[in-house]
Amino acid sequence: MNERLKRLRKSLGLTQSEFGKKIDLTDAMISRFESGQIIPQNGTIKLICLTFGVNEEWLLTGEGDMIDSENGLKLKRLIGIFNKLSPSAQNMILDYVEKIYSYEQEILGISQDKPKQNSDQKQVG
Repeated sequence: MNERLKRLRKSLGLTQSEFGKKIDLTDAMISRFESGQIIPQNGTIKLICLTFGVNEEWLLTGEGDMIDSENGLKLKRLIGIFNKLSPSAQNMILDYVEKIYSYEQEILGISQDKPKQNSDQKQVG
């Protein structure tokens, strides 16, 4: 698992310190994980997976895809860029995404009154 943690961190474009800050751990602890000196506890593994959108099975065993999402590449790219932003820029992005989400929920609420498409038709958004 130590090599997969290192691979994950590098794929996100983060230093050990930056990676650790995202999950409230020191760079020394991340270094110990990556070197195999210690194995992360289950809670830490779950936190890593939730924070970075990682497939827990991949992290534990190497089976499956690193990113557990059909939009995994987009998510990986987004996380990498987001983590390089200043805290104030991160907050601006979060506010913006929340506004977009709220707007879409309003639109979806309105569109529920419209006739449904056939199940074999894909909705273009």
